[in-house]
Amino acid sequence: MKLSTLTVENFRCYKERSFSFHPEFNLIVGQNATGKTALLDASAVAIATWLLGFTTRHDKKTIEPSDATLSFVEQEGEPQFISAWEKKQDVKIIAEGRINNLPLYWERSKASANGNTKYGQAADFIQFAKESSKKLDEEFPLPLISYYGTMRLWQDPRASKAKPSITNSSKPSRLDGYKHCVDPRIALKELVVWFAKQEWQSFQLGKEPAMLKVVREAILGCIEKATNLRYDPKREELLLTLENGEPQPFSTLSDGQRCVLALVADIAQKAATLNPYMGEEVLTKTEGVVLIDELDLHLHPRWQRRVIEDLRTTFPKIQFICTTHSPFLIQSLRSNEELIMLDGESIANPANKTIEGIAADIMNINSPEVSNRYAEMKSVASEYMKTLLDAEKAPADKLEGYKNRLAESIAPYDDNPAFQAFLEMQRIAKLGS
Repeated sequence: MKLSTLTVENFRCYKERSFSFHPEFNLIVGQNATGKTALLDASAVAIATWLLGFTTRHDKKTIEPSDATLSFVEQEGEPQFISAWEKKQDVKIIAEGRINNLPLYWERSKASANGNTKYGQAADFIQFAKESSKKLDEEFPLPLISYYGTMRLWQDPRASKAKPSITNSSKPSRLDGYKHCVDPRIALKELVVWFAKQEWQSFQLGKEPAMLKVVREAILGCIEKATNLRYDPKREELLLTLENGEPQPFSTLSDGQRCVLALVADIAQKAATLNPYMGEEVLTKTEGVVLIDELDLHLHPRWQRRVIEDLRTTFPKIQFICTTHSPFLIQSLRSNEELIMLDGESIANPANKTIEGIAADIMNINSPEVSNRYAEMKSVASEYMKTLLDAEKAPADKLEGYKNRLAESIAPYDDNPAFQAFLEMQRIAKLGS
């Protein structure tokens, strides 16, 4: 599955806007409140349409009452918000894409706050999913879909709050790979139980199952200097070992390490569950769409510079659609076609740009090479010297006014006495005390 285009109408901050997606990696960039997460949510509604084709539905994503675009108007002398629905306008999400190389068009819409999310224009897409559900016992590929929000690590999905059982002997299903797939939170407890079951199976069989091997290798490949990952039955959590270090419980790892570990593990485990017949090639063969809000979350800049390539290498057939505020991630892109600018124009070859160039040209930051305060002080100093030159030529009766203006201009910088002292010395040299 790949998303080619997405059009949203009356969805949150978007009255109407269309987006084109790169088949491999997409990085959505924009200032706060420009609609990055809104675009991911709309994309999640689009890809979740796939789940409507299965009798057993492990998750869903619909157009919510809060998704309708609001207009601020004045009616009968009173200011108020009016939703698109109150103006008799439908909220629509229109998608085009491909699944198993078959081009498809589908649409989701909602006509009122209390109405259902319609899928009448998604019949072909849903029918393809229904046909796929009949082939679960065959070597037929199922696409991976998953959504990870900014709170992905700190809240468990509602359906997984109860402690999963390691001894649960219910028959596994390939469709288990769709559990919580469009819920932006990672079901961490269930992920740990999955590892526990796999390691118990490894002990019973006397060899490591292929599913456990590929998931473990994926995680170790995406965490710098990681050498081993295993389940600790006494602590009932995962232990990560780094090069020349002792095993560390998941709960004591840094937020960045936990975020990447859980993210990669969840994607890999979903792929292995959906397409177990692919064996050790499952991660390189499974296609799908993964949405990640703030991919750079909790990551040091050094890690930010490698995370995109790590994901590409580990999941080469997955289409990633991510948001970021990081110039290091933008610099990691392979072409400007992978950059989706919500406010401004894209640039050619972001990989060839300096961090300062990206900050200035893409993120609209003035003088990114220095702090705002440094730039402000430099400007004040320049203006101070110009005023000093004017004061030298001014008549005596105007001199006191100039001195007051000069004193006022540097007064806000009393935390930097050297700055003030230098400029005051210049004033004394030219105007006297």
